[in-house]
Amino acid sequence: MPQIELKEAIATLRQELVESIVASRGEALRFEVGEISLEFQVEIERSAEGKGGIKFWVAEMGAGATLKDKHLHKVTIPLKPVRQDGKPILTGSTDAVPE
Repeated sequence: MPQIELKEAIATLRQELVESIVASRGEALRFEVGEISLEFQVEIERSAEGKGGIKFWVAEMGAGATLKDKHLHKVTIPLKPVRQDGKPILTGSTDAVPE
């Protein structure tokens, strides 16, 4: 299975959230998007490209798996989506979707 970078996982979440907001256009009941808490099991790896950087890879965890491997780390990232003007995002809103 190919490795997934942490930045790719977050970018995919952003796109899924935008698609969800767009899908609810025209609905009578709207929701304010609140804080989203992401929890990942990640593997940290030094860049092999000689750039001296590190990469965070999302680890695939099967059912019942635990963090017994010392190379895996739990990372929790709280995110609070807001519009470009800093106001809260409402589902079904055209203001929340970048053009």
